[in-house]
Amino acid sequence: MVGTLAWVASSLIAVATTVGAVRRGRGWGAALAAVALATGYFFIPWIRAASDRANARHRRRIEGTLTVDEWGVRRIGKDLREEIAWSDLAWVRIYTTSDGPGAEDFFFALGGADGKGCLVPNGLATTSGLLATLQKRLPGLDNAELARAAGSVTEAWFTVWTRPESTPGA
Repeated sequence: MVGTLAWVASSLIAVATTVGAVRRGRGWGAALAAVALATGYFFIPWIRAASDRANARHRRRIEGTLTVDEWGVRRIGKDLREEIAWSDLAWVRIYTTSDGPGAEDFFFALGGADGKGCLVPNGLATTSGLLATLQKRLPGLDNAELARAAGSVTEAWFTVWTRPESTPGA
């Protein structure tokens, strides 16, 4: 909406300065600058869309793809294959870093008792609905601890779920 308003306003200014330059026979520099600005605003949506597509391709190359299904969680990248079945899941942790707003600083770690597991950057987790699936599949997931992790800006880890111990004889 703001982009459309900026384009309309810059187009009106471009028309006004061009008409003024034609009438006066001077002021062509301002008219040319106004037309260039209006043209730039016109192409911003296409430039933004192309940039978003390029960023998504770059993110997929770096982070890989994430599959969350009935079997479990699987992350596959260029040189990476991590996976864990729901039946093998022993704990879920959140790891945070101080890398800040310009870089990924929040990771889901899903681990098994055998030491194997899957580390999922938050951006990838968000696009695949990992958190909603964890909340649905894992009774006792500690949402308060998850909220604490979300507010962390330092290197830390937060255990948000562990598999309950089975009761002997049950």
